[in-house]
Amino acid sequence: MFMNNFYLSLTLFTMSCFMFSIFYKHLLMTLISLEFMMINTLFNLYLSIMMLNLNMYNNSFFLTISVCESIIGLSLLIHMIQLTGNDYLKSLSLLKW
Repeated sequence: MFMNNFYLSLTLFTMSCFMFSIFYKHLLMTLISLEFMMINTLFNLYLSIMMLNLNMYNNSFFLTISVCESIIGLSLLIHMIQLTGNDYLKSLSLLKW
């Protein structure tokens, strides 16, 4: 049971890495794939904690950090769309920041 869930999570993590590498030009798709990676990592952490019979404090801390990361990413996306009008990373010059 544990190994099936682990293989499922590993497959989903690999798919999210593949999605991250293909859609690197769009900031929104990059943020979605990063959140998908965080969810898969959280699922792996949950499976490991349940297997070892430990407490869930680390999961709540990790979830809080991932929520903060997503809020920062979305605020940067909104700011970038206001400046440039699109979410293409190739039109963004890092010298503007």
